[in-house]
Amino acid sequence: MTVWLKDYVADLPIAPEGRLRMDCPACGKKNTFSVSDTGGERLWFCFHADCGVRGRTGFRIRKDAPTHPLLAKKIPVKNEGTDFAFELPDTFVPLSRSEKAVDYLKRVNAYSAYQEGLVDIRYDFRMDRVAYLIKQNNRVVDAAGRGLAGQKPKWWRYGKSGYPFVCGTRRIGILLEDCASACCVSDVFSGIALLGTNLLDTHLPILKGYDKILVALDKDATAKGLQLVRKLQSHVLTGLVVLNKDLKDMTNDERRETFKRHVD
Repeated sequence: MTVWLKDYVADLPIAPEGRLRMDCPACGKKNTFSVSDTGGERLWFCFHADCGVRGRTGFRIRKDAPTHPLLAKKIPVKNEGTDFAFELPDTFVPLSRSEKAVDYLKRVNAYSAYQEGLVDIRYDFRMDRVAYLIKQNNRVVDAAGRGLAGQKPKWWRYGKSGYPFVCGTRRIGILLEDCASACCVSDVFSGIALLGTNLLDTHLPILKGYDKILVALDKDATAKGLQLVRKLQSHVLTGLVVLNKDLKDMTNDERRETFKRHVD
C-alpha cells in the first residue's frame, strides 16, 4: 500500500457510514474498487484477482513508500505577476487515460471543442472529475472539475482566481453557467462559463472585450439572466436568450437556430 492511495481514499466524497464502488485507481479495472466509511476510518479493497490492493486509513504508512506512476511526473504551472498562484494537481492526467471522461464529454457535446484544440481538459483520477483548465493570457490560472460519479458538489473549483472559463475565439460571447455548455457553442461563438449565475468583478474586464454578449443561463435562471443583462448593458452590447432546451442536448443546427435572430 502506498501513500498516494491512502490520500486518494481519504479525499473521496463518501458520507459517514457510506460506501462507494468505482474503477480501481491502482489497476484501472472497471468497478472493482470498493471503499467503505466506518465512522472515521475508511476501508478499501480491489476485487480484481490480478490486483487485490487493500488497506485502511488507520494504518501507519512508510514515508519512503513508492509513488504511483501517474504521480511520477508533476506539471507545475505557477503564474507570476498575479496576486495568486495555481499549480495543476498531481492527479491531473491526460483525458485519454479515462474512457469514462471521454464518454461524458461526447455525451454533452463538448468533445469536439477538445479535439479541435479550443480547450484544455484533463482527468482528475483522485476526485473522478473531468477538469476544464481555465486560462487567462494563455496561462492556466484555475480549473473547474465536473464529477463523473454523482458526487456533490457537482462542480468543484480548484483555485481561487475568480476568472470565468472561456472556450473559443469568436467576437460574440455566449454567457453560460457551466463549462460543458461553453464548449458546445464554441463552433460558432465563444462560450463563457460563469460557473454559476453570479457576475464577479473579475468577469467584467473579460466580457467588455467582446463585440456582443448573449446571456443564456438555464431556463430556471431566466430572471437571474435578466439581472445580468441589466448589469452588463452599460459595459458591452448585451442581449438575453431564453432557452427552452439544454444547449448540451441540442444538435449543432438547433444551437445555431437558437442564437440566429440575436446576431443577424
